[in-house]
Amino acid sequence: MKIARKIGLPVLLATLAALTLLSPACAKKPSAAGSASRSLPADFPSGKPYFVRVPPPADWSRLSKPLRSFDKARKWGPLYDLRHADLSRLDLTNRASDLLNSFFDTETKWPAALPPGFEPAKILDSSRNPGLGLRALHARGITGKGVAAAVIDTPILLDHDEYVDRLRFYDEVNAWGEANFHGTLVTSILAGHTCGVAPEAEIYYVGSHPYDISPADNSMAPNSTHFARAIDMFLEINVRLPREKRIRVISISGGWGRTDPGFRAMNKAVRKAAEAGVFVVSGNLFDASEPGFWFWGLDRASTDSPDDPAAYRVISWKDWISQVGVEEFPKFYEKRLQRSKSQEFLLVPVGSKTVAHPHGRSQYGFYRMGGWSSLCPYIAGLYALACQVKPDITPEIFWKAALATGDPMPIKKGEKTYAGKRVNPVRLIESLK
Repeated sequence: MKIARKIGLPVLLATLAALTLLSPACAKKPSAAGSASRSLPADFPSGKPYFVRVPPPADWSRLSKPLRSFDKARKWGPLYDLRHADLSRLDLTNRASDLLNSFFDTETKWPAALPPGFEPAKILDSSRNPGLGLRALHARGITGKGVAAAVIDTPILLDHDEYVDRLRFYDEVNAWGEANFHGTLVTSILAGHTCGVAPEAEIYYVGSHPYDISPADNSMAPNSTHFARAIDMFLEINVRLPREKRIRVISISGGWGRTDPGFRAMNKAVRKAAEAGVFVVSGNLFDASEPGFWFWGLDRASTDSPDDPAAYRVISWKDWISQVGVEEFPKFYEKRLQRSKSQEFLLVPVGSKTVAHPHGRSQYGFYRMGGWSSLCPYIAGLYALACQVKPDITPEIFWKAALATGDPMPIKKGEKTYAGKRVNPVRLIESLK
């Protein structure tokens, strides 16, 4: 099968696991008609979570065979992917640089001796912090409480400790199979209890794959029409909910270019959502408004403090744009930038994050690189905080305030320099009160 990639992280291994599921009594059975024609039940909302299906946990056990050589470890680009790896028999004492720039998780098995400066348990713990003062805001009660946020992404593990108590809705559009790491990643960044920007926001979720599979050769072709249908589903939900409980923001860690058959449908769905007071945060934010909402990623070394502004660096133009997985999207992006009247970018942390993993309710993974996939839920979480302190907030007011309160950091592309503003969550929220 030819594998399609989403913006930021590729859709990697995500097979089934025999771990603890939610009780079947907690979930609604899927309709035989499928999500294409499924309607909300007449009693929705009933006060209880509505789950159309319970995706099984992921099973990455085949990745756990003991490695005999570190050079045989999996890689994603230049980084080692050590998730679920058994490294217990290896000598890693001279591998500090590789380990500090790797992906790993709570299931990775380490040897007794590790190189000085590499402490995986410490990195996993410290990188749960969403950073830049957000936990100080949380301590003051600014947590997104009372605000509903939605996510469109791959099927997720419904009972993860990070969000199970606030997951109100799970349905699917063009989705199947087991829980996937990508969906748990974005959900925990947006609203995870310990990892999230808005740790008390309520969560509505639609699992979806933005591609079609050819019956002829089993290849995947992008089709964002499925995401457009998911947006419409959220808008239908909002009609049923009391005004104060309606979804205010939708996070989509993906983008769509002009050759995508769903291009027009997605743009129409985003406009329809905006008219209904719902902010859709996606890789296409720059194309959704005029003069455009432009954003960029910030990296951080795995051992640096997430709260230290000096720890962040602007990702290079080449590295940032190369993380886009949609083939023709970079050219589309740059053409829009050349025509844009806006020259300011909102800079958001994307690297070195610990997030929920899809294998069990208390499992986590550390991602040295996050990319566009991590940026969208972070912005959506900030918007949820803004909705809590200023219920009449609009995307335009939010974006203007985020830029006005941000800290200057230039972005260089060849001989050209763009104005970048590192988001300052504390100043942003204070300005909105």
